[in-house]
Amino acid sequence: MMKAYVETTVLTNVLLKPGSEKEAEAKSALSRYEETLLPVYSIKEFKAGPLDHYAYVHDKLVQTRSLAHTLAAVNSLNPITEARRKSTSLEALAAAAQLDSTKPRTIRPGSPADEEMADRYRYALASLIILRWQRRRKMTTKTIQDLECYTEAQPEIGKDGFFDLTPKECAHDRPCCLWGELKLDENKSILTALRNAIPETSQGYEDKNRRKVLKHLINTPKLPLDREQCRWLGDAVFAFFCPKDAVILTTNIRDHQRLAKAIGKRAQQP
Repeated sequence: MMKAYVETTVLTNVLLKPGSEKEAEAKSALSRYEETLLPVYSIKEFKAGPLDHYAYVHDKLVQTRSLAHTLAAVNSLNPITEARRKSTSLEALAAAAQLDSTKPRTIRPGSPADEEMADRYRYALASLIILRWQRRRKMTTKTIQDLECYTEAQPEIGKDGFFDLTPKECAHDRPCCLWGELKLDENKSILTALRNAIPETSQGYEDKNRRKVLKHLINTPKLPLDREQCRWLGDAVFAFFCPKDAVILTTNIRDHQRLAKAIGKRAQQP
């Protein structure tokens, strides 16, 4: 039986990119497998990352009451330290445009038309965020590996008009629920292989932090992981917990392939 273990990027493309080639590609990929498995870790990453970035754009529209000023705020995000937020925010605006039936037009910042378009995009994003979150567990044949320390709370709009996505992280008052399996002596060789698959010379902050957490698990397994360390494990979580008879389905094939291959597993892109 062909099984896919669905990583965050594929879940994001299915849920947050309506009418795009990426959405069509992801849906087509999911249909090729007899069984599609969605780990709750993907849902957690989805909410803390892409969904949070979409909510950021919605909230900017609320704050500025201007589509032009919101676009300016997104374009001013630091291309180095906030690259992911910037790119995803631009995708959020593209998604809002796709959902809005109004023909594109030139608008003057601060004009009534500018405020009207801000409202239209805001409503489109609010609907997309709320409705697509509700569909998160319906995009695959099965949702697996629940996280006892994480609550999947519905996104809500507060009285101030801004989105409340809390909690976006695991509970801070309890150890990471994945730690119990990661720390087992029989898994030390797997953790070592995952660490060795990440080049020591890599300058990427994700690689550096992921190596650091894996080293922590290898050398001090009795020390619980906190929620920040759980977050930094990221791609390594998918490689470790992917069932042996499944492939990791991801658009980030470069990073996932090297980790999966190191422990005898596979990653595929849509």
